[in-house]
Amino acid sequence: MTVRLADPADALAIASVHVRSWQTAYRGQIPDEVLDNLSLEERIPMWERASRRGEVWVGLDGDQVVGFICTGPSHEADAVSQLYAIYLLPSAWGTGLALPLAEAGLAGLTDVVLWVLEDNQRARRFYERLGFTADGTTREEIFGDTVVKELRYRRGG
Repeated sequence: MTVRLADPADALAIASVHVRSWQTAYRGQIPDEVLDNLSLEERIPMWERASRRGEVWVGLDGDQVVGFICTGPSHEADAVSQLYAIYLLPSAWGTGLALPLAEAGLAGLTDVVLWVLEDNQRARRFYERLGFTADGTTREEIFGDTVVKELRYRRGG
């Protein structure tokens, strides 16, 4: 497994990881109808743009993209940086790839925040191992007819 800075040509593979990991990781937390209707095509331009900005790193198994991390300037007024996404194909879970991906994407960033579903215990444990802690800020997201609570985690700052 290797990690490298993403290229816009990786956008389709990143979008595929994004959709497939959501459909597995969030099953039971987000309505099935929402997960089953995620659009690969809608995500490709987003990942092309983020790759051009140098905000995405990919994890590879051979030459196949099996995970990614996206970081950059925070959308939160009280933070400098933000971890927007880190996802791996379900087949890559538990392989040890998430840690080097996180290290690459977070290298040099200070005062980093992220949002995580309150019920996503697996992700919360991972973020806590990286030194993030819940900072007491919450928000609600609506997926279909389901309201989901998210917690903000912070490292540094």
